[in-house]
Amino acid sequence: MTVKAKIIISMVMIAFLAAIVVLITDALLFSYFIDSNQVINKARVLLIFIFTGLLVTVVFLGISFPYTLFIAKNVSSLIEKTLDNTNIDALTGIYNRRYLDENLKPLIGFMSRSGGKLTLMMIGIDFFKKYNDTYGYSKGDTCLKIVAHTLSRSVTRAEDFVARYGGKDFAVVMPNTDENGAQLIAKKLLQAIQDCKIPHETSGAAACVTISAGVITGKADHSQSGDEYVSRAAELLNRSIQEGCNRYTSECL
Repeated sequence: MTVKAKIIISMVMIAFLAAIVVLITDALLFSYFIDSNQVINKARVLLIFIFTGLLVTVVFLGISFPYTLFIAKNVSSLIEKTLDNTNIDALTGIYNRRYLDENLKPLIGFMSRSGGKLTLMMIGIDFFKKYNDTYGYSKGDTCLKIVAHTLSRSVTRAEDFVARYGGKDFAVVMPNTDENGAQLIAKKLLQAIQDCKIPHETSGAAACVTISAGVITGKADHSQSGDEYVSRAAELLNRSIQEGCNRYTSECL
């Protein structure tokens, strides 16, 4: 259920409860007049009170409903935008680590029911500290944006996603991807970043910005945790860096 629907339902319920209060008040007033023998025609007074209660209820609901729609439209859009922003990295505009942490474990559980394979890549920009030292942090931010955009553009299936893990590191999550498919994507991503031709004269790997990757593929099982995939992929990323950067290392979980 959307935020807007929840707000509308809540406010309609409040209006309905208010209408009930009006009817109860009418009933109590009628009982008071009857007990006090202040009316002669009890049936007529009863009809007047019922009609008044219904009229007040209809008027109240009629007035409150447009305001309910107005509030629901404006407040719900603000809430949904805020919720979306909590999962988006402010610099690069892609998903952040929070989104990864919140979605990885449920994804593993979902895929375990079908026995599908899950691939997770940890990707780091090679010699990024030297890049910042050489070109400045503003250029470094631009580099991060280009890399993030290129990775997201290169991962084309709807169920795949890229998230900035922190600093110069990114995570790529690919459900229903076996080891061979993962290796093909890893090669594609490495080449895509090189094709950006971002100059990096102090890199120890190439004359342009490059990335290294650690790729882990496993048959999803409900007993697995997201941290297990991330930590194994991070270990493989470190191995790629130690072996010279601008490469990937893959294993099966």
